[in-house]
Amino acid sequence: MVQSYQTRTTESNNVNQIPTVKEKRSGKLVKGIVLGAVVGGAVAMMDKNTRKKISNNTSSMKDSTMDMVSKVKENPSGVMNDWQERIKSASSVLKEAINDAQKLYEKVNGEVIDQVNQVKDDSTEIIATTKEAAEDLKEIGSKVKEAGEEVTSEASQTSSASTSIPSSNRDNVHSTNKPSSVPGQIGS
Repeated sequence: MVQSYQTRTTESNNVNQIPTVKEKRSGKLVKGIVLGAVVGGAVAMMDKNTRKKISNNTSSMKDSTMDMVSKVKENPSGVMNDWQERIKSASSVLKEAINDAQKLYEKVNGEVIDQVNQVKDDSTEIIATTKEAAEDLKEIGSKVKEAGEEVTSEASQTSSASTSIPSSNRDNVHSTNKPSSVPGQIGS
């Protein structure tokens, strides 16, 4: 019974281990990336300056790591205490910076919001005043138009009155109903 269970488990694990197309593609991608990195590194190593920089950086890293390892071997608790102090110092400085930033934010936020609200109120008043002025201007324009219409209508009435026949000249009108320029003269 135990053997059959183990056999089935092994068989089911083998079935699950068949790579899918997606896994095959991602495997190829990873292989391509690694191969590209290796080739790129090899090409970069062809440059003498790059080789020197890498050699210097590697030796510098090796020295600092060995120095750290030797310090930890000599005094592990001292190194740990030193790091704890550094972390505490850094965290207190960070807390102060966060508090200062928060105070600055509150100060700026309060002042800026007040100024923005003031500008908003002022602009609302300016818009209202502008709308009122526009309405007043429309009224003035309509009054000017009305006055212009009255002037033109009076002028047309005056000109039509001058072309009409005055009542004193009605007696001097010829039978053709044409006015005579000379009184008492008949027709022209």
